[in-house]
Amino acid sequence: NKHRTMSSTEMNKDSSRSHAIFIVTVTNSTDPAHRKFAQLYLVDLAGSERADKTGVSGRQLDEAKIINRSLLALGQVIYNLSVKSKHIPYRDSKLTRLLQN
Repeated sequence: NKHRTMSSTEMNKDSSRSHAIFIVTVTNSTDPAHRKFAQLYLVDLAGSERADKTGVSGRQLDEAKIINRSLLALGQVIYNLSVKSKHIPYRDSKLTRLLQN
């Protein structure tokens, strides 16, 4: 958390300005011919923001727009996966690209 960007808004004293993703990979290395691995994604998302409620402007407003866009993209990916769409829009944000696997 020490590398996360934080800033205060009218709604939160300590508002995270970024998403955090921690990927745990476990590999079975006892049998190289049948190597298996599993991944666990731990994701802490920044909260969505409404500029009229948080009172942000300038750089914070630009950050809020990026956060909201990435959360919208994640919602679109989840929706498209749930309806078994042929096209999943992973490329719409860096967040969804990272979570694509």
